Amino acid sequence: MLKHIVLWKFKEEAEGQSAAANISVVKQKLENLNGKIPEILSIQVRANTYPFAGNYDAVLIAEFESEAALKAYQANPLHEEAAAFVKKVTEARAAVDYDDYNDDE
Repeated sequence: MLKHIVLWKFKEEAEGQSAAANISVVKQKLENLNGKIPEILSIQVRANTYPFAGNYDAVLIAEFESEAALKAYQANPLHEEAAAFVKKVTEARAAVDYDDYNDDE
């Protein structure tokens, strides 16, 4: 199982909305891909509950069967449409992908 973790810092205001409003939109857009993109095993977006200095504003946690499934998800036009909005409303991104099968490392 491949875990795909993405962190974002949101612009204070973008697309006519606050960061908090845009986090809600991103959450809806990405979580609504579940069931529409077959490679997604699970997907959730969560806002940062404790916005300490230096913390990111939101996180995506998604699971895929393999790297190939992740790449198929990323290339899917529905994901590309959601990602285009994310790029408009965020100012920084960080990501980590890891395979649960290698937990002994």
